[in-house]
Amino acid sequence: MNFLIVATILASATFAYGSNPEWDGLRVTWSLNPFNKWGFDSMPRDLSEKHDLQLRDNQCNSSNAKFLGQRYWTKTDSKPDPAVTLLYDTKGIIAGIQTSIPKSSNYTVQTPNNQYVDDGDYWTLTAYFVDPSTICGNGRSKEQLQKEGTGYGLWLQGGPNPIKDSVRIPATEAEIKMTNWKLGKCFWTMGNHYWYNVSKNMDCNHFVPNCLMYNKGKLTAFCFSVNAGLPGPRYEHPTAELAHKFIDPVPDCFFSDPTFKTLSTIHVYLVDSPRLSSWC
Repeated sequence: MNFLIVATILASATFAYGSNPEWDGLRVTWSLNPFNKWGFDSMPRDLSEKHDLQLRDNQCNSSNAKFLGQRYWTKTDSKPDPAVTLLYDTKGIIAGIQTSIPKSSNYTVQTPNNQYVDDGDYWTLTAYFVDPSTICGNGRSKEQLQKEGTGYGLWLQGGPNPIKDSVRIPATEAEIKMTNWKLGKCFWTMGNHYWYNVSKNMDCNHFVPNCLMYNKGKLTAFCFSVNAGLPGPRYEHPTAELAHKFIDPVPDCFFSDPTFKTLSTIHVYLVDSPRLSSWC
């Protein structure tokens, strides 16, 4: 389903956001190995903190930007890593995150999904942790970061206009159950997985490349999920045979479509201790 339709469905519902998650951290990449340095890797939420990032560009300086914020590459082996780009507002406070798929990987974008935004040499997926309209404006202060945490909501971008095409995700599990996001499976250290409108007989071209994760009824994490075997230690690579641990039902096309043989996923945690708190 076209993500603009997803946007319309979610935007038309009335949700109460009075009880926001307590997002006290930002970590990426799930790993079973406790000695894996990339597993549950903590990301800087304030550019004034010590960090090993490289400026990618400043989208706030563009009048026709497809994204919002100051974009910083994370690094792997001292090189910019397109698996994770961090977005910061005008004051250098965390505002979102991206994963970028190199066009040189010959990845074929699923055309009905507008989330894959043309980004020069990449196709980019984007999520924001604050109202996108504020990122290139006043931004947030250090005091607001301490008070509000990593963010106060999750917006998924579903088109080239970062404000008009970004949709806020329900903050509670009770609210998400009122939408077309479908409960998959609980996985410890992750949470209850929700996938958009999955069904056994669905067309994999309509597979929305995100999952949402709720713990104790609140949104605490999400994932990017791309049907391609992308390189890099920040990506997780679950096979189609393992999909039953996260998705219910598993679409038949996962097994008939060769591009779904191995997924490339990144779990993004909005809490600082997911190993201890993400138990569904």
